[in-house]
Amino acid sequence: MGGQWIIAIVLLLLPISAALYCYLPQYYSFSALGKLVPVQEIGVNGSVHFVYVREGVTRNRYEKFSVSRSFPDAEFTRAEASAKDAFENMLDIEEDMKNDTIRHAVDLAAEISVQRGTVHQLEARQNTLIEETADYYGDSIGLMLGIGLYEEESGEDFSRGGKISIAGTGTLEEDKSVGSVGAIRDKLRTAEAQRTDIFLVPKDQETFMYEGLSNEEEAKQVAKDLHLRLQVVPVSTLEEAISYLKQLP
Repeated sequence: MGGQWIIAIVLLLLPISAALYCYLPQYYSFSALGKLVPVQEIGVNGSVHFVYVREGVTRNRYEKFSVSRSFPDAEFTRAEASAKDAFENMLDIEEDMKNDTIRHAVDLAAEISVQRGTVHQLEARQNTLIEETADYYGDSIGLMLGIGLYEEESGEDFSRGGKISIAGTGTLEEDKSVGSVGAIRDKLRTAEAQRTDIFLVPKDQETFMYEGLSNEEEAKQVAKDLHLRLQVVPVSTLEEAISYLKQLP
């Protein structure tokens, strides 16, 4: 009779132990490859792409396992319990930053193409783009959005009829500079996996304000370490990016 009780207790403890193992709080931040998004997908008549990578925070082993199954290339870093709230707060902040970089992209593209519309027209374009990008977070869309808008307004096609695949990342700031962003490694890996030829990054080696490598340095290092086929091109302004793309053969 005692043996039966032991067996019953063991059978009861097994699912409890499994549940504790799977759902005991254990936080990891992760990043994974995403996709190239043509600016045409957000209603801009251009030929370039911005890069969207997947990032987030898992709260336990089960969530970590689920993310690993969905994104086999995901890379995890152990995080504090506050990481989940911090990530959600970051998304809220980046929503405002994204709206700012969209406004800068619209203004700068109009200025460079000498096709500047009325204040009402520019505001309407900005609001439309804010709506069209609602499913994307972060402000790293700015540079490529600015290039796409310039193509739309000037009639340029930097892809040369689709012969050159152009992507990139970087904010557009009020002072017209291309600002630093995150997830450079995964953005480059994503672009390489989708056969990008040219990848534009912020030229920020002299202005980078954080610890570690600047976007410019990291991109060059990643391209070297991973033997990427694509060409990394640092640019400091939207105008510099457009000048570079205009001279492509």
